[in-house]
Amino acid sequence: MTATRFLAVLLLLASPLALAEDAVGVVRGTVTLKGTPPKAPEVKLPADLAEKDRAFCTAKPSLVPPFYVTDKAAHLKDVVVWLTGVKGAAGPATPRSLVNADCRFEPHVQAVTVGDELKVVNRDPLLHNTHPVYLGDQSTMFNIALPEQGQEVKKKVKKPGVLKVQCDAGHVWMRAFVHVFDHRFHAVTGADGAFAIADVPPGKYTLNAWHEAAGTQTREVEVTATTPSQSDFSFEVKPVP
Repeated sequence: MTATRFLAVLLLLASPLALAEDAVGVVRGTVTLKGTPPKAPEVKLPADLAEKDRAFCTAKPSLVPPFYVTDKAAHLKDVVVWLTGVKGAAGPATPRSLVNADCRFEPHVQAVTVGDELKVVNRDPLLHNTHPVYLGDQSTMFNIALPEQGQEVKKKVKKPGVLKVQCDAGHVWMRAFVHVFDHRFHAVTGADGAFAIADVPPGKYTLNAWHEAAGTQTREVEVTATTPSQSDFSFEVKPVP
């Protein structure tokens, strides 16, 4: 056998092994809500709120986002879903945004990975103060004043945990949540309640789902490289905080 043919045979034999080692799976599902979501609470403006802020913010259709956002099929939006027990790299850094717009934070819920860059933006013609606080130890990630419309500040995410974002410039109703993970195996449901976590190494893991008002659910899942793992969640309406 010539050296060329011998090398070709080795490559053919090695190919299935290489494919097996690189094989990954996907976890997908849909989150639904049982019950009738309550209406968003009315905003109580601070008595000392500046008149400029009062006039601008109260002209907006809704200052407080609903605690439960669903479509006609009861699919639940803004549910953070993630895997635990996966051994994998943090993944490439991804630019993210946290926008002050119409006296609200957008997006209301998002998931990021340690190393991501978070761009904080002010689109309103008034002072906003963006202050993310870790729910666990109540430590501050950063505290940025954005006095000018169109102002942007970029911050790198360095520590995992769940952040509740608040505005300390008198806009006490403003809130958002940023879940920070040390891996890339996470997702947030959209308006259709669907999620997908791709490129998961085959194995058995814990799948977690978190909603701001409905709480947290977990279940065990097995991921294979041949068939997508389907895991749906159903939350029940709970009183809003």
